[in-house]
Amino acid sequence: MQTNRLIETDVLVVGAGPAGLATALAAVTHGARVLVVERRGTTSTIPRATGVSTRTMEIVREWGLTDAVLAGAIGDVPPRVAVAETLAGPVREHRDVGWPSRRDALRASPAHPLLCPQDHLEPVLVTELRRRGGEVRFDSALIDLAVTDGVEARLAGGERVRARFVVGADGPRSRVRAALGIGIRDLGTLGDYAQVLFRPDAPSGVDAIFARDPHVLWTLEHAEAAGVLLPVGGGRWCYARQRTADCTGAERMAAATPGWWRWLLRAATGLPHLEPRLLGTQTFTMAAAVATAVRSGPGFLVGDAAHRMTPVGGNGMNTAIHDGHELGWRLGWTVRGWAGPALLDSYAEEREPVGRARALRSLRPGGPDPIDGLTGDLGLAYRSCTVATDPADGDVHVGTGTARPGERLPHVRVRDELGRRAALDLLGPGFTLFTGAVDAHWRTAAAHLPVPVAVPAVGDRIARRCGLEPRSALLVRPDGVIAWRHDAAARETAGDHARALARAVGRAVGLEPAVASAA
Repeated sequence: MQTNRLIETDVLVVGAGPAGLATALAAVTHGARVLVVERRGTTSTIPRATGVSTRTMEIVREWGLTDAVLAGAIGDVPPRVAVAETLAGPVREHRDVGWPSRRDALRASPAHPLLCPQDHLEPVLVTELRRRGGEVRFDSALIDLAVTDGVEARLAGGERVRARFVVGADGPRSRVRAALGIGIRDLGTLGDYAQVLFRPDAPSGVDAIFARDPHVLWTLEHAEAAGVLLPVGGGRWCYARQRTADCTGAERMAAATPGWWRWLLRAATGLPHLEPRLLGTQTFTMAAAVATAVRSGPGFLVGDAAHRMTPVGGNGMNTAIHDGHELGWRLGWTVRGWAGPALLDSYAEEREPVGRARALRSLRPGGPDPIDGLTGDLGLAYRSCTVATDPADGDVHVGTGTARPGERLPHVRVRDELGRRAALDLLGPGFTLFTGAVDAHWRTAAAHLPVPVAVPAVGDRIARRCGLEPRSALLVRPDGVIAWRHDAAARETAGDHARALARAVGRAVGLEPAVASAA
């Protein structure tokens, strides 16, 4: 039935994949009304990505969803690559993929990476988003989008949506990106591939072959069935192989038949009696591309709509979730009137270089890359107009780990009135000011600022970890990034705090009179 009903909201998110759901969750958490629309009838029904990085698990932990994600985990040990002729044959070598061990991750974070299929993660995010007041509509394709003083959209079925902002989380062929007039720049491809999802139903005795090491991605070098094989949760496996450049029409037709896939799987596994239950097949191109911009006026891009990448390096889903987490709190603060216009500008300044670097990395097959692992996941240092450091030059910077502006707050356990917690657990919906010694001066200054600023009493551990002297301070954003640092060696004035806050929230002018009178 057609309807012309008008829906008004603060943020319209197009696409209910990890990028869109993360954006919506972060925006709702920080005070925005959000509507997510998705052309599909449900969340993903195939595993797609499975690697959940340490930083992504920190975000999951922030939302209180650790146990829900763990319920669908394939494992929490580092994945690795095994090279063999067939699954049943001897392993020729093992290769590292760059993921940290659980022990290494927990030295740097209160969370650790794990393997969890995307089709488990997405429903967890949808459930939590709805619980927090966000709205998700499936079978709601975007028909057209017009930019006015905000945006106006028309959905399948005739419904209209008026929103202050729109977020394109609708994949590499993004309709939002096209409607905003943003172009796309191809970075390259690694070839065309065919893939099958299956359950390895088999006669008794071969189950143990598939259970040899459930956390291994197998590179199989069989002469006629070379490809990759990996577990994707729920007893399912995925097998993919590159299609030849001169693939004939007959071969393409054969690729759509169960018999062809059954033969390939028996050859690749070395199990001639394997009876795989085929769950789905597809062909795809492993390609990388970046949007020419990730913002145009009231429109923003996240995930594959902003920077498409191949599965190499395992960064796609994680980058998408980080995009959404970073954009969402900025949208929420803007809706609440806490932020100036530069805060939204800083999303593009901070995330576009990261997405571009990871898209380029995904075109480099082989061993681990410098952008992989904990360094690329937790150690990046943002440069933007809202971070009190030098302007960005377009490159991805690696942090020092010494609590400088633009870096993530270092991990340290502290004890407060609620017990022993991670420093990241002390962050609230506004800013958090960590000081070498909490005194009335800091508390009075924070109380007179329009954005909530918590000043926790955390003792000496975080001060030592961050190098804070008694008159030092760190101003930390809700995403855990340090926006400003004051060291005791610098001359302190009554307006320092107001100017730092004004920059961190994207305002052109500070609030010196309010702080000066309080000081």
